[in-house]
Amino acid sequence: MTLDEELRATLGLEAELRTPPPPDVMGLIHGGRIRRRRRTVARLSAVVAAALVVGAIGLGVVTHDPRADGEVVSPPSPSLRADLETMSDDGRATLEAGTYRMFVGHDPAGATVDVDMTVEGLHWKQGDFPLVSDQYGVTHAGVGVYQPWALASGNGCHTDATIAPLARTPAALAAQLAELPRSTVLQEPEPARMLGLDAVHLRLRIDVDCPGYYRVAHAAGGTRGITYTPYGFPASDVVIDFWVLDVNDAVVVIDEWHNVDAPSRVVDRARDARRSIAFVTDE
Repeated sequence: MTLDEELRATLGLEAELRTPPPPDVMGLIHGGRIRRRRRTVARLSAVVAAALVVGAIGLGVVTHDPRADGEVVSPPSPSLRADLETMSDDGRATLEAGTYRMFVGHDPAGATVDVDMTVEGLHWKQGDFPLVSDQYGVTHAGVGVYQPWALASGNGCHTDATIAPLARTPAALAAQLAELPRSTVLQEPEPARMLGLDAVHLRLRIDVDCPGYYRVAHAAGGTRGITYTPYGFPASDVVIDFWVLDVNDAVVVIDEWHNVDAPSRVVDRARDARRSIAFVTDE
């Protein structure tokens, strides 16, 4: 069976088995979605001070980051770099331009799956995965490579439980990703090529306005959250592309996301980082 035929069969089975999701109660709760942790912001440039002073001075950027919540989701594993000693005041490390090694997961034989990724320019940080912002930290984009342990369920927010992905093939996992909570499919799963390998690609738009953050997945390398909203600003939807592929019999996800209102220069930098990904071979 070809990948195209497998994908059609898998999507048909998912449609037959699909059950209505529970009422999105948490999505209706807007007043408490931002954490109350606040910090003093750095001085803004004169160009935008008048526009942002009301929402930013004394409040700063609240980052919806599993690390900041103290949520332990996986055993310790290698991160983008071994020396994350210089942490920013929002709980994430600043990434200087350069190439970093990321832990992805393990193949069935237990061998480690790693990738190298290159980030360029300023305003890069790392939670569990790298993200880049505009110069004022208002809009964001990011890239992830991971082996999912569990996928979003319920309303998709980190306050709801996740479910274990039962998929064992790229086509089946892509079909499950197409059903993520609070999402709209912009591009149905279809065969693609990624890093010289067969893959399944899909694109979603997700409402990430959560009391905390929207959690796509738990993964071997950390928690895949995609809500990064400055305090006082409404949470804008996220557009996210997924490529699901088989790497040495391990099903791996590569994603690239951005806020719908992110400027093209921010989106392009995440795209360039995603294109730089290279799986690490035995040395």
